[in-house]
Amino acid sequence: MLKIALFLFILVAMFVKADETINKQDNLGTLSGQIRFYYVFSPSYVKSGRANDYKIDGSAIGGHLKYTSAKFENFGFSTAIYYVRDTKLNDIDDPNTMVAAGRFFTQDYSEKAVLGEANVFYKDKNHQLVLGRQKIDSPLTNSIVTYMPNMFEALSYTNSQFEDSQFSILQLDKMAYGTRSPVEFGLIGEATKTAGATQSGIDKRGEFQSIEQQVMVSSTANTKGVTGFAFTNKSLKNTTIRVWDFYAHDIINMLYIDGIYKNNDANLPYSISGQYLNVQSIGDNLAASWLDASSATMVGLKFAFNYQNIHSYIAYNHSGDAKLLNPFGGDPAYTSSFFSRNAYRANVDAYKLGAIFKVTNNLKIISSHADYGQSTTIGSFVSAKPVQVASAPQGDARESALLFSYNPYKKLNILTGIIYKTSEYYYSSKQVELLDLDFVVTYRF
Repeated sequence: MLKIALFLFILVAMFVKADETINKQDNLGTLSGQIRFYYVFSPSYVKSGRANDYKIDGSAIGGHLKYTSAKFENFGFSTAIYYVRDTKLNDIDDPNTMVAAGRFFTQDYSEKAVLGEANVFYKDKNHQLVLGRQKIDSPLTNSIVTYMPNMFEALSYTNSQFEDSQFSILQLDKMAYGTRSPVEFGLIGEATKTAGATQSGIDKRGEFQSIEQQVMVSSTANTKGVTGFAFTNKSLKNTTIRVWDFYAHDIINMLYIDGIYKNNDANLPYSISGQYLNVQSIGDNLAASWLDASSATMVGLKFAFNYQNIHSYIAYNHSGDAKLLNPFGGDPAYTSSFFSRNAYRANVDAYKLGAIFKVTNNLKIISSHADYGQSTTIGSFVSAKPVQVASAPQGDARESALLFSYNPYKKLNILTGIIYKTSEYYYSSKQVELLDLDFVVTYRF
């Protein structure tokens, strides 16, 4: 631990110096990035009907370094390298220890660097055009990130010239799974293909492959990628309405709509949000064998308010009789939590309560509790070996969290806390439970 602490100190000092040097010289462009250290404490575990409970290890260190050039006639380029390695604090040889795979790029937890971003762009007051490897900022692609999010080889264009409105169009040809995709498929998704990944991606992370290869795990299908459209409007007072549509040719069409009304004038500021997600099989229906029906929907409501130094919210999601395929890592559901995305399964009524208590300017206490009940989606706990045949849910799924977030100064964050989850699936006739106790240090520059 002393070696890790020393390494972190030296690394942060180097980047602080680089940050101060380069960002003072605008003609050279800008350097930005992140360094993150993860450590999972005992007694973190996964319990089930196995003879022995799994202990959890998940210590990793890594981050990314991004360079964005200065603009010339509104043109420029950017590139980013993402990197992660084992800290040598993981017990990877113990069959009763489960290493947190979502914090690495490789199956054997060895070090790996990925060129996640490499693009050219044009940007002025009203137009932005990006071509190449990039992150797509949308409700259908945004997710919790450990080291690298899902990345895309794409052409994207955004227009902001109309008052109170913005629209975007994009074409996604290739996709690279980020570090957390095995978690989105296995532990979070519990192999339902609804939680952000349709395959584990454990050996494919950081590799840019065609959309049909990443989504369908297919080397024979040949599609035209994903064509996307987005629209944002703020013409109504205190109201923002967004529409996103992802047309994955011959696979699925994903339509997402949400709106939020914010009342900032009252003594008790509040907001009311609503959302709608529809997934429909299209074209050659390549995903038909994974779906319950040709169309599936989810709706949600959220009410949030601020009182002095407390931000609180209550959220609800309801899904119909069919599960929603969700292959691009997105997670817009209001009731999602750190390890649970049950709102995308069939016949779910999910509730979530949360609060953020600002103790001081630098310290926050974050708490939440979500209740997902039981869906009707077939699944299993795929992380355990041997893997059992998928079956119907047998228990109520819940997740609770109590976290402490501390910023010694603006760019440095220390996050620690405990998360407890019950799965709706059983393993060897016992409900699967997760206890996760984390310590995360993040430095952004």
